[in-house]
Amino acid sequence: MNNEMVLDKLSDFCKHGLDFFFGENFPDTILIFWLFPLMLFIVFMVLKIDLFFQKEYDWKVAYTRKFFHFSIFGLAGLLQYLWGISAVFILGWSVSVWMIYLLLKGSSTAFYSLLARPNDIPHPSRYIVYPYIATFLGGVVNNIFFPSLGAIAGYLVAGFGDAVGEPVGSKFGRHKYPVFNWGSSVKSYRSIEGSMAVMTVSMIAFTCTLYAFGYPLDLFKITIAALLAAIVEGISPHGWDNFTSQITGAILMSYFLI
Repeated sequence: MNNEMVLDKLSDFCKHGLDFFFGENFPDTILIFWLFPLMLFIVFMVLKIDLFFQKEYDWKVAYTRKFFHFSIFGLAGLLQYLWGISAVFILGWSVSVWMIYLLLKGSSTAFYSLLARPNDIPHPSRYIVYPYIATFLGGVVNNIFFPSLGAIAGYLVAGFGDAVGEPVGSKFGRHKYPVFNWGSSVKSYRSIEGSMAVMTVSMIAFTCTLYAFGYPLDLFKITIAALLAAIVEGISPHGWDNFTSQITGAILMSYFLI
Protein backbone atom coordinates (compact mmCIF):
# COMPACT_ATOMS: atom_id res chain seq x y z
CA MET A 1 0.00 0.00 0.00
CA ASN A 2 1.52 3.36 -1.00
CA ASN A 3 1.52 6.57 1.00
CA GLU A 4 -0.39 8.47 -1.72
CA MET A 5 -3.39 6.19 -1.22
CA VAL A 6 -3.37 6.86 2.53
CA LEU A 7 -3.05 10.60 1.96
CA ASP A 8 -5.97 10.52 -0.50
CA LYS A 9 -8.14 8.69 2.02
CA LEU A 10 -7.09 11.08 4.78
CA SER A 11 -7.96 14.02 2.54
CA ASP A 12 -11.41 12.57 1.79
CA PHE A 13 -12.00 11.97 5.47
CA CYS A 14 -10.96 15.52 6.43
CA LYS A 15 -13.21 17.01 3.74
CA HIS A 16 -16.27 14.87 4.21
CA GLY A 17 -15.94 13.19 7.61
CA LEU A 18 -17.75 10.04 8.62
CA ASP A 19 -20.80 10.99 6.52
CA PHE A 20 -18.74 10.30 3.43
CA PHE A 21 -17.58 6.89 4.66
CA PHE A 22 -21.00 5.69 5.80
CA GLY A 23 -22.79 7.22 2.83
CA GLU A 24 -20.45 5.66 0.27
CA ASN A 25 -20.67 2.22 1.84
CA PHE A 26 -24.28 2.11 3.04
CA PRO A 27 -25.83 -1.21 1.95
CA ASP A 28 -28.51 -1.20 -0.73
CA THR A 29 -32.11 -2.14 0.02
CA ILE A 30 -31.92 -5.61 -1.47
CA LEU A 31 -28.86 -6.52 0.60
CA ILE A 32 -30.52 -5.22 3.77
CA PHE A 33 -33.73 -7.08 2.96
CA TRP A 34 -32.18 -10.54 2.87
CA LEU A 35 -28.97 -10.19 4.90
CA PHE A 36 -30.21 -8.30 7.97
CA PRO A 37 -32.75 -10.96 9.07
CA LEU A 38 -30.20 -13.66 8.29
CA MET A 39 -27.53 -11.98 10.42
CA LEU A 40 -29.99 -11.42 13.27
CA PHE A 41 -30.71 -15.13 13.21
CA ILE A 42 -27.05 -16.16 12.92
CA VAL A 43 -25.96 -13.95 15.84
CA PHE A 44 -28.83 -15.38 17.88
CA MET A 45 -27.68 -18.91 17.01
CA VAL A 46 -24.10 -18.08 17.99
CA LEU A 47 -25.42 -17.01 21.40
CA LYS A 48 -27.58 -20.14 21.69
CA ILE A 49 -24.69 -22.46 20.78
CA ASP A 50 -22.48 -20.59 23.23
CA LEU A 51 -25.13 -21.08 25.92
CA PHE A 52 -25.31 -24.79 25.10
CA PHE A 53 -21.57 -25.16 25.63
CA GLN A 54 -21.81 -23.23 28.89
CA LYS A 55 -24.55 -25.50 30.26
CA GLU A 56 -23.53 -28.87 28.83
CA TYR A 57 -19.75 -28.59 29.06
CA ASP A 58 -19.43 -26.13 31.93
CA TRP A 59 -17.66 -23.54 29.83
CA LYS A 60 -16.41 -20.61 31.90
CA VAL A 61 -16.87 -17.05 30.72
CA ALA A 62 -13.30 -16.97 29.35
CA TYR A 63 -14.47 -19.55 26.80
CA THR A 64 -18.03 -18.36 26.13
CA ARG A 65 -16.94 -14.77 25.68
CA LYS A 66 -14.24 -15.70 23.23
CA PHE A 67 -16.42 -18.13 21.28
CA PHE A 68 -18.73 -15.19 20.60
CA HIS A 69 -15.74 -12.98 19.84
CA PHE A 70 -14.25 -15.54 17.43
CA SER A 71 -17.57 -16.10 15.65
CA ILE A 72 -18.39 -12.42 15.07
CA PHE A 73 -14.94 -11.40 13.85
CA GLY A 74 -14.81 -14.48 11.62
CA LEU A 75 -18.19 -13.57 10.16
CA ALA A 76 -17.01 -10.00 9.56
CA GLY A 77 -13.98 -11.21 7.63
CA LEU A 78 -16.03 -13.62 5.53
CA LEU A 79 -18.76 -11.06 4.77
CA GLN A 80 -16.27 -8.39 3.74
CA TYR A 81 -14.40 -10.85 1.54
CA LEU A 82 -17.63 -11.90 -0.21
CA TRP A 83 -19.71 -8.69 -0.36
CA GLY A 84 -17.60 -5.82 0.95
CA ILE A 85 -17.87 -3.49 3.93
CA SER A 86 -21.61 -2.90 3.33
CA ALA A 87 -22.31 -6.47 4.47
CA VAL A 88 -20.24 -5.89 7.61
CA PHE A 89 -22.43 -2.86 8.39
CA ILE A 90 -25.42 -5.20 8.46
CA LEU A 91 -23.60 -7.64 10.74
CA GLY A 92 -22.80 -4.71 13.02
CA TRP A 93 -26.47 -3.72 13.20
CA SER A 94 -27.42 -7.29 14.08
CA VAL A 95 -24.81 -7.55 16.83
CA SER A 96 -25.95 -4.16 18.16
CA VAL A 97 -29.55 -5.37 18.45
CA TRP A 98 -28.50 -8.35 20.56
CA MET A 99 -26.02 -6.31 22.62
CA ILE A 100 -28.73 -3.80 23.51
CA TYR A 101 -31.07 -6.64 24.41
CA LEU A 102 -28.70 -8.42 26.77
CA LEU A 103 -27.47 -5.19 28.39
CA LEU A 104 -31.05 -4.06 29.06
CA LYS A 105 -32.04 -7.47 30.41
CA GLY A 106 -28.84 -7.89 32.41
CA SER A 107 -28.56 -10.99 34.55
CA SER A 108 -32.24 -11.83 33.90
CA THR A 109 -31.20 -13.31 30.53
CA ALA A 110 -28.81 -16.23 30.30
CA PHE A 111 -27.07 -14.53 27.37
CA TYR A 112 -25.65 -11.93 29.74
CA SER A 113 -23.63 -14.55 31.60
CA LEU A 114 -21.87 -15.47 28.37
CA LEU A 115 -20.14 -12.09 28.16
CA ALA A 116 -20.09 -10.68 31.71
CA ARG A 117 -16.85 -11.64 33.46
CA PRO A 118 -17.01 -12.15 37.25
CA ASN A 119 -13.59 -10.54 37.65
CA ASP A 120 -15.00 -7.34 36.09
CA ILE A 121 -17.41 -6.88 39.01
CA PRO A 122 -18.59 -4.28 40.00
CA HIS A 123 -18.61 -3.13 36.35
CA PRO A 124 -19.28 -6.22 34.19
CA SER A 125 -21.51 -4.35 31.73
CA ARG A 126 -18.82 -1.74 31.21
CA TYR A 127 -16.48 -4.43 29.92
CA ILE A 128 -19.08 -5.64 27.49
CA VAL A 129 -19.60 -2.11 26.15
CA TYR A 130 -15.91 -1.16 25.93
CA PRO A 131 -14.96 -4.04 23.59
CA TYR A 132 -18.08 -3.34 21.53
CA ILE A 133 -17.04 0.31 21.05
CA ALA A 134 -13.42 -0.70 20.46
CA THR A 135 -14.49 -3.17 17.78
CA PHE A 136 -16.65 -0.57 16.03
CA LEU A 137 -13.94 2.10 16.09
CA GLY A 138 -11.26 -0.30 14.90
CA GLY A 139 -13.41 -1.45 11.99
CA VAL A 140 -14.25 2.10 10.92
CA VAL A 141 -10.65 3.34 11.10
CA ASN A 142 -9.31 0.32 9.21
CA ASN A 143 -11.86 0.62 6.42
CA ILE A 144 -11.29 4.35 6.02
CA PHE A 145 -7.50 4.24 5.85
CA PHE A 146 -6.57 0.74 4.68
CA PRO A 147 -7.56 -1.57 1.82
CA SER A 148 -10.04 -4.39 2.37
CA LEU A 149 -7.13 -6.82 2.71
CA GLY A 150 -5.82 -4.86 5.69
CA ALA A 151 -9.23 -4.55 7.32
CA ILE A 152 -9.86 -8.30 7.03
CA ALA A 153 -6.43 -9.05 8.49
CA GLY A 154 -7.37 -6.75 11.39
CA TYR A 155 -10.61 -8.66 11.98
CA LEU A 156 -8.84 -12.01 12.03
CA VAL A 157 -5.90 -10.93 14.19
CA ALA A 158 -8.22 -9.31 16.73
CA GLY A 159 -10.89 -11.98 16.53
CA PHE A 160 -8.85 -15.15 16.37
CA GLY A 161 -5.70 -14.13 18.25
CA ASP A 162 -7.45 -12.54 21.20
CA ALA A 163 -10.16 -15.22 21.20
CA VAL A 164 -7.51 -17.86 21.86
CA GLY A 165 -5.34 -15.76 24.19
CA GLU A 166 -7.82 -15.36 27.03
CA PRO A 167 -8.89 -19.02 27.33
CA VAL A 168 -5.29 -20.23 27.07
CA GLY A 169 -4.20 -17.66 29.65
CA SER A 170 -7.10 -18.60 31.91
CA LYS A 171 -6.29 -22.32 31.82
CA PHE A 172 -2.52 -22.45 31.38
CA GLY A 173 -1.30 -18.97 32.34
CA ARG A 174 1.39 -19.23 35.02
CA HIS A 175 3.41 -16.11 34.24
CA LYS A 176 1.04 -13.19 34.61
CA TYR A 177 1.61 -9.48 34.13
CA PRO A 178 -0.67 -6.54 35.00
CA VAL A 179 -2.70 -4.68 32.37
CA PHE A 180 -3.58 -1.01 32.48
CA ASN A 181 -7.27 -0.51 33.26
CA TRP A 182 -8.91 2.82 32.42
CA GLY A 183 -11.34 4.30 34.89
CA SER A 184 -11.66 1.29 37.18
CA SER A 185 -10.12 -0.10 40.34
CA VAL A 186 -10.54 -3.65 38.96
CA LYS A 187 -7.11 -5.26 38.57
CA SER A 188 -6.59 -7.09 35.29
CA TYR A 189 -3.87 -9.46 34.18
CA ARG A 190 -2.68 -11.23 31.06
CA SER A 191 -0.15 -14.03 30.81
CA ILE A 192 2.90 -14.85 28.73
CA GLU A 193 1.28 -18.16 27.81
CA GLY A 194 -1.81 -16.34 26.57
CA SER A 195 0.32 -13.91 24.58
CA MET A 196 2.17 -16.81 22.95
CA ALA A 197 -1.19 -18.22 21.89
CA VAL A 198 -2.11 -14.81 20.42
CA MET A 199 1.11 -14.86 18.41
CA THR A 200 0.53 -18.39 17.12
CA VAL A 201 -3.03 -17.73 15.99
CA SER A 202 -2.06 -14.34 14.52
CA MET A 203 0.38 -16.20 12.29
CA ILE A 204 -2.53 -18.31 11.04
CA ALA A 205 -4.70 -15.20 10.56
CA PHE A 206 -2.05 -13.42 8.48
CA THR A 207 -1.36 -16.57 6.46
CA CYS A 208 -5.05 -17.16 5.67
CA THR A 209 -5.58 -13.54 4.59
CA LEU A 210 -2.52 -13.47 2.34
CA TYR A 211 -3.51 -16.78 0.77
CA ALA A 212 -7.12 -15.68 0.20
CA PHE A 213 -5.96 -12.58 -1.69
CA GLY A 214 -3.27 -14.43 -3.67
CA TYR A 215 -0.17 -12.93 -2.07
CA PRO A 216 3.04 -14.93 -1.52
CA LEU A 217 3.73 -16.24 1.98
CA ASP A 218 6.93 -15.18 3.74
CA LEU A 219 7.18 -17.19 6.96
CA PHE A 220 9.81 -14.92 8.49
CA LYS A 221 7.75 -11.78 7.90
CA ILE A 222 4.56 -13.49 9.10
CA THR A 223 6.33 -14.55 12.32
CA ILE A 224 7.61 -11.03 12.99
CA ALA A 225 4.18 -9.53 12.27
CA ALA A 226 2.50 -12.04 14.60
CA LEU A 227 5.03 -11.28 17.35
CA LEU A 228 4.33 -7.54 17.04
CA ALA A 229 0.57 -8.18 17.08
CA ALA A 230 0.93 -10.24 20.28
CA ILE A 231 3.02 -7.52 21.96
CA VAL A 232 0.44 -4.84 21.10
CA GLU A 233 -2.41 -7.04 22.38
CA GLY A 234 -0.46 -7.73 25.55
CA ILE A 235 0.10 -4.07 26.44
CA SER A 236 -3.35 -2.84 25.37
CA PRO A 237 -5.66 -1.43 28.07
CA HIS A 238 -8.20 -3.88 29.45
CA GLY A 239 -11.27 -3.93 27.20
CA TRP A 240 -9.68 -2.01 24.31
CA ASP A 241 -7.54 -4.63 22.59
CA ASN A 242 -10.26 -5.11 19.96
CA PHE A 243 -9.29 -1.67 18.70
CA THR A 244 -5.51 -1.86 19.02
CA SER A 245 -5.28 -5.40 17.63
CA GLN A 246 -7.41 -4.53 14.60
CA ILE A 247 -5.33 -1.46 13.80
CA THR A 248 -2.08 -3.36 14.28
CA GLY A 249 -3.21 -6.19 12.03
CA ALA A 250 -4.22 -3.76 9.27
CA ILE A 251 -0.98 -1.75 9.47
CA LEU A 252 1.22 -4.85 9.42
CA MET A 253 -0.67 -6.34 6.48
CA SER A 254 -0.73 -3.10 4.47
CA TYR A 255 2.85 -1.96 5.06
CA PHE A 256 4.89 -5.01 6.01
CA LEU A 257 3.45 -8.21 4.59
CA ILE A 258 2.47 -7.13 1.06
